[in-house]
Amino acid sequence: MKSIMRHAPLGLVEMDESGEIANINLMGGKLLNPIANETLLPGASLYPCLSALDPEIVTQIRHFSEPSGLVMLNQKYTYINPGSIDGQKHFQLTVTKIFKDCLIVSVEDMTEKIQEEQALILAQQDQAVAQGKYEIASEVIHDIGNAVVGFGSYLTRINRLIEQDNHANLQKVAIFLKQQHEPVSAAIGAPKATALIDMIEGISKSIGDNHHELRQSIDKQLQLITHIQDILNIQRQYISGHESQERKPVNLKDIINDCRSMVFANVEKKGINMSLSIPPERVEIKGDRTKLMQVLLNILKNSIEAIEIDATEKTISIHLSDIGDNALLTITDSGKGFDEQTAKHLFDRGYTTKSTGTGLGLYNCKTIIESHSGSISIESNGIGMGSQTTISIKK
Repeated sequence: MKSIMRHAPLGLVEMDESGEIANINLMGGKLLNPIANETLLPGASLYPCLSALDPEIVTQIRHFSEPSGLVMLNQKYTYINPGSIDGQKHFQLTVTKIFKDCLIVSVEDMTEKIQEEQALILAQQDQAVAQGKYEIASEVIHDIGNAVVGFGSYLTRINRLIEQDNHANLQKVAIFLKQQHEPVSAAIGAPKATALIDMIEGISKSIGDNHHELRQSIDKQLQLITHIQDILNIQRQYISGHESQERKPVNLKDIINDCRSMVFANVEKKGINMSLSIPPERVEIKGDRTKLMQVLLNILKNSIEAIEIDATEKTISIHLSDIGDNALLTITDSGKGFDEQTAKHLFDRGYTTKSTGTGLGLYNCKTIIESHSGSISIESNGIGMGSQTTISIKK
């Protein structure tokens, strides 16, 4: 029994009611000696050590009047030793009166457990803060989306009003007055008739020019709205999937098909021939589906924008192959291409060749692909020679 007590993983101290130690095991000495600033041995008083933890411990022991029983159970105390590299220590004490003049003090080091609990609480708080940020971001994106939709509807309404305001009738009036120049001149005089015709023709031309400029401006605004909505859609996907940061098996064929569906309207509108070459079997990698879709959408939109509406050749080809430990995806287009100088900066943060670009699209694509242990490159043989994007991702 003495051997079991001596080597117990719990600190055990036997003392009398005056605090004099009768016996102390190895763990008890290891835990309490630093608090007492001495080596506690039989015959020494434990009370100064207990008072260093909390003076109330000694008071509680001395005021316990029962012949036997629990004086205290699993009471937690914190001790800070400025001279120790360990810093703050946490202990749990239980004091039991066995019989008159015999008490057992058990001491357990709770430091590691409490630190783990505190770390868990901090992690939960961080998660709650992050969740709050995502909720705020979701509300902001929702409000921006509503504002953009409203703005777009007003622009569409203005466009319709311009179309309904047919200034061709004014042109017809000017032509009619020209044809009836002699009768009009006879009625109001030749100078006035000429001036009237010139004025109506001028008003007609001015209105026509204004309508043309308004339509161009509205078309550009609608394009910007479409671009903003695309960005908001991507951010919504991030928010809806923010809880799942773990890489999961993703079928690249599904991502390609989904992205093709999302850009189908733009491809059809421009009359682009999009071809697809993929293996019949699944091509799986471990990755983030939303982020990989963002990459492919960005590349496809760049290819679509690079092809002029009046180009003689309008093609985009997507080729997926399974090569050993890697999946290889290439997107080739017949667009404007680029020179060597542009090629050096394509993935630089903030660099763009578009008047409305942010310079973050390809930079983010590179960041995402590299986070999947992959690589991305874009090549062109020069201006007017199209381009080819190559993405390699480790499976």
